[in-house]
Amino acid sequence: MRDKLVSYDDIRKSHPIFRGKFGDKLIKWGTRFAGLQYANDIYDNSKHLTGPAFCKDALDKLEITRTIRNGEILDQFKDVPFITVSNHPYGHIDGISLIETVGSRVNNFKVMVNFILGIIDTMEENFVTVVPYKTKKPTATSINGIKECIAHIRDGHPLGFFPAGSTSRINFIKGRWVFTDREWQTSILKLIQKANVPVIPIHFSGRNSVYYYLLRRFFGWKIKTMQLCHELANKKDHEIVITIGDPIPALEIDKYQDTKDLELFLRTKTYALANTK
Repeated sequence: MRDKLVSYDDIRKSHPIFRGKFGDKLIKWGTRFAGLQYANDIYDNSKHLTGPAFCKDALDKLEITRTIRNGEILDQFKDVPFITVSNHPYGHIDGISLIETVGSRVNNFKVMVNFILGIIDTMEENFVTVVPYKTKKPTATSINGIKECIAHIRDGHPLGFFPAGSTSRINFIKGRWVFTDREWQTSILKLIQKANVPVIPIHFSGRNSVYYYLLRRFFGWKIKTMQLCHELANKKDHEIVITIGDPIPALEIDKYQDTKDLELFLRTKTYALANTK
């Protein structure tokens, strides 16, 4: 395991400015500004564990309560492939909670995650890492990630997606502000169409701070991403309700040949779980 989740050496390698005369001072200021020390502390306290056990330990030490509804649904999928789709309100603890919830109940569960969460090597056994942001050309990491996902399903193992590929956003819809995913990625929807396995929608309650969403809206994703560690710090004593929906058979998925229609269908199923008791 790493000595630190994000070390000074890691930051120095990221840009020449951190290797200059004032590099260490900039790193020290930057780690404080981004809250990286808080993430490092979480990692240090739980890095003796891996996989779902690490997730449970880290979330317990963060004092985050996970209330799981309909967890028994997963009992029938212990040895068969399936896909989960989830909303993405947090950008970190939802991914960690998904691995704990599903990975502790079934074998070989992996989740497609972005490269930021992907640096947590204590969970790498449950990760398929991609770059979620739009680029002129698909990155090698993302291409390999898609190939790994396809192979994982074909080998008979379960796979989890946050199809938005980025945290939820604040939008003004029908006269009120709502927190919801951006459009789900076409590449993920196509993969779901081709997989020919059941799909299980999973909904995560809650959201990040309004400040976090406003950063994204007015300053872009890079500034917003720097706030993510602080969004860990403010989740102490927070409760997440994780609701698992009824499995959707592959034959039902086959009815939606257009990815937009499939997105509407799966998003509706996922967000409807917010009202499930």
